[in-house]
Amino acid sequence: MSEVPTTRPARGRPRDPGIDGRVLAAAVEELAEKGVAGFSTRGVAVRAGVDRRGVHARWATTEDLVVDALATLTANLRPPLTGTLRGDLDGLVPDIARSLSGDRRRVLQRCLDEVANAPAVTERFRRDHVDRCAAVLEDAFHRARTRGELRATTTPAQATDVLMGSLLFRALTVGDDAVRGDALDGVVDHVLALVGT
Repeated sequence: MSEVPTTRPARGRPRDPGIDGRVLAAAVEELAEKGVAGFSTRGVAVRAGVDRRGVHARWATTEDLVVDALATLTANLRPPLTGTLRGDLDGLVPDIARSLSGDRRRVLQRCLDEVANAPAVTERFRRDHVDRCAAVLEDAFHRARTRGELRATTTPAQATDVLMGSLLFRALTVGDDAVRGDALDGVVDHVLALVGT
């Protein structure tokens, strides 16, 4: 007589599907208050109301957690492919502006101030998130060049720098009002006047 296999119940408590979001939100709070230098997994666990082992089970190193927390503050851009440079920028720029507003800007600004103290975190964050955002913008300018909408003397990379630099400078020096509504339209108008045909 063959033995009928039995299903054994899973050991331990079931994995909490909402823990990742709570931990990342807590990590952003920790960064906002203490920066990269004072960031601790213990502090994040306390803020999130989870066991520290649960945090380490998901993020092997503190650096991994910091990079993922910073990633929640960045723009997750998708190419709008509207067929015009103006249309593409109108679709992309508001998302970039949101990532440079309010608490997001304050946390990013504090962490950028610590670049020299955390070069590994900064490099990973730049490579994995900032560069990807810039690449989507640069692709929009490449498409504009193909359609004859970009000045011959301006490269897509230069146009991307002009736009990103304008948004970042205004966000850091003027604040949220500089990257909202009509002010945001003004940035796009200014960039198009500089790089467009």
